[in-house]
Amino acid sequence: MKLLKIVANNFKLCDKDFTISFVPTGNKTILDKEFELQEIAENLYVFNTIGIIGKNASGKTTVVELLSIIYDIFSNYRINSSKKIFRFLDKTLKLDITFFHDGTIYRYLTELYKNENTVDNTSIFFRNEKLFKRTYKKAHIRELFNYEKFDEVKELIKLPDDTSMIYSLLKNIKLRGIYCPSDDYMYRDFAQAFNIYKLIDNNLNIITSLLKMFDEHLEDIKMVNENKYKIIYADGSNKILSNLELYEILSSGTTKGFGLFTFVVYSLKNGADLIIDEIENHFHKTLVENLVNLYKDKSVNKNNATLIFTTHYCELLDLFNRSDNIYITKYDKKITLENMHINYKFRSELSKSNKFYNNEFNTNVSYDALMNFKKELM
Repeated sequence: MKLLKIVANNFKLCDKDFTISFVPTGNKTILDKEFELQEIAENLYVFNTIGIIGKNASGKTTVVELLSIIYDIFSNYRINSSKKIFRFLDKTLKLDITFFHDGTIYRYLTELYKNENTVDNTSIFFRNEKLFKRTYKKAHIRELFNYEKFDEVKELIKLPDDTSMIYSLLKNIKLRGIYCPSDDYMYRDFAQAFNIYKLIDNNLNIITSLLKMFDEHLEDIKMVNENKYKIIYADGSNKILSNLELYEILSSGTTKGFGLFTFVVYSLKNGADLIIDEIENHFHKTLVENLVNLYKDKSVNKNNATLIFTTHYCELLDLFNRSDNIYITKYDKKITLENMHINYKFRSELSKSNKFYNNEFNTNVSYDALMNFKKELM
């Protein structure tokens, strides 16, 4: 299953018909097909990487939160891990999702709402669900989102109101997308990381190479039990620590790196898309660049995983040979999402970071606000 396009309405402060596309709109060169794009069916390509940029409080986190809801639906068929995002939603969230699965293009429509009259008022329910399909053929690529030629799929089984009808199609519960927020809270449970490695292929040797990327003084970490870990240093010394002690002794960069790259390993091994908010947090520039390049390398990214990230570090954008996989968030009464290729007719060979610094996308910090702040310090 690969997402092709998402259209959302009534999500937080997002503008009407808030749209994210995973499909290229610009010309596709031979190099693009090798490093920037994945061919998931004949002549049907999606991005290896998608970057989201914008100034502070412009809506970058809102975009990836929306994506976390979508992947929650396609992984668990319920609003589970993304439930807390609905705390401040007071309107019905309307979703229009186009995706590819098993040789077929599907369009899924649904509305998500909270029922205040239920005993558990944290549950999120589905209503007005519809599913349409069209068998994909190469000739369809120019009218990929022409829904007039889609046929409706009738629901096969009756499901509870808190369960998406997508379950009838995909059946198995599978982690198809992983959302990593900007803080390190989700990385503090080291047992989670070890259990993920055991789920993949029980190859714990990768932990050694991973740790050395973040702290050359570490040789290995072994899990003794669910709350005891043996940390082994490069000089041969070792300590037995609890989960809390291990978190306190490791640097924040090592903790986040160990946790985040565990998800990277899972993503690449299983073809799950990875969504990272503020990818540059705690990481050296070169390490971030290498992380992005892992998803461009088909010898590593064999299962068509997509990396989606937000960033303030605009030099990362120069790693992209294309511009249609770069989105710019802006907030003025409503959050809008602009595509660099569509909205700015941007030539991909130009330096994206220079354009960013020259404020051609209107993403710079307000000069007046900066000068007022400076005056207060005088």
